[in-house]
Amino acid sequence: MELRYWLIVIGVIVIVGILFDGWRRMRGGSGKLKFKLDHSFSNLPDDDSDPDLLGPARVVDRKRDPEFKEEDMPSMSASELNRRRNIEPQQGDLNLDADEPVPTLLTPVEEEDEQPVARPKDLPPVEEVLVINVIARAEDGFKGPALLQNILESGLRFGEMDIFHRHESMAGNGEVLFSMANGVKPGTFDLDDFDLFYTPAVSFFLGLPGPRHPKQAFDLMIAAARKLAHELNGELKDDQRSVMTAQTIEHYRQRIVEFERKKQLAGKR
Repeated sequence: MELRYWLIVIGVIVIVGILFDGWRRMRGGSGKLKFKLDHSFSNLPDDDSDPDLLGPARVVDRKRDPEFKEEDMPSMSASELNRRRNIEPQQGDLNLDADEPVPTLLTPVEEEDEQPVARPKDLPPVEEVLVINVIARAEDGFKGPALLQNILESGLRFGEMDIFHRHESMAGNGEVLFSMANGVKPGTFDLDDFDLFYTPAVSFFLGLPGPRHPKQAFDLMIAAARKLAHELNGELKDDQRSVMTAQTIEHYRQRIVEFERKKQLAGKR
């Protein structure tokens, strides 16, 4: 009994000591508990930049390149076009001289009498170029899949110089009527990356001398540019990056008429 008595007394003393120590600490802190924070985490960034930290999936913001300026778009001058025709490598080093035609992208082969297509190096030098620029109004530009579908519907096909061309036939056969280049230097397209591709602008252009019926070819080019601008929220601009107006289009047509007149006069001499 004496041992049990002393154990009870000792237990009471320990409990009283613990309570007294807690009461003393609370009085020393003015009745408020104080916590010592570990400040080693206070300077961590708010984002998920640490690859070892798990977090929600990031959304890639595909905004227009802040460095993009319309005046820096690839030149579509006659001299530049002639230079590209002479020195640009062929698409993918394909043997385009082979007898078997190379299939065009997403295009069924039409059963028709095919005319031989003149290669760029076989064409006469370009003296004049008619350009229609289509500038995206949205900051994320023209996205690859939508752009590709739109121009395929207008009959353009990927080909020489790694750009798109509109041939006489919607299947990509016959002479080239007009072409479309990327609005970002060097002006080419990469089909392998088209799902993630986007561009702030594209340039439709028609070289003179060029197609046998340049006025009809120009009308097709205007239609394709308008379709793209209407469906993909773009703005038409001329070769000086001024807004394309009805007067500008008529001026382009007059340039074609004047060029044809000079060609006829030269042929009579």
